[in-house]
Amino acid sequence: MFRHTVSSNTGEIDAPAERAWQVLTDFERYGEWNPFTTRVDTRLEIGASVHMRVRLGPLRVSQAARISAIEPPRLLAWGVTMGPRWLLLAHREQRIEELGDSRCRYVTTDALAGLLVPLLVLLVGGFIRRGFDAMGAALKARAESSAGR
Repeated sequence: MFRHTVSSNTGEIDAPAERAWQVLTDFERYGEWNPFTTRVDTRLEIGASVHMRVRLGPLRVSQAARISAIEPPRLLAWGVTMGPRWLLLAHREQRIEELGDSRCRYVTTDALAGLLVPLLVLLVGGFIRRGFDAMGAALKARAESSAGR
């Protein structure tokens, strides 16, 4: 089975981890600030379905997943199986690390496994990475602004 992890750059945020978490989990407002994941419909609970619209370069893609981990204000994760488990599994983790009372760090990863991984990485791996970085920068801007409060 092929494996690959796409990771964002690590971004420091001049806001408390709780504020970054609040922005990250305010799914109704993703369209206001998030250039990568422009829409998310879900409930913040383990096992909840996640329906989202994602920009992969010139493509606009609908994706569905299930929330697999919630650890406020540190971790939000969801995963998806596309077809049989051996074809493609994806598990995305969004982590916020506290750096003190008014600072935190954000990073997101997507761990991919399955026979389709080489093709997926070739076709959209760069778009995923750039999207993750754009989302991290936008999360930083939103959490540091009054709109993120």
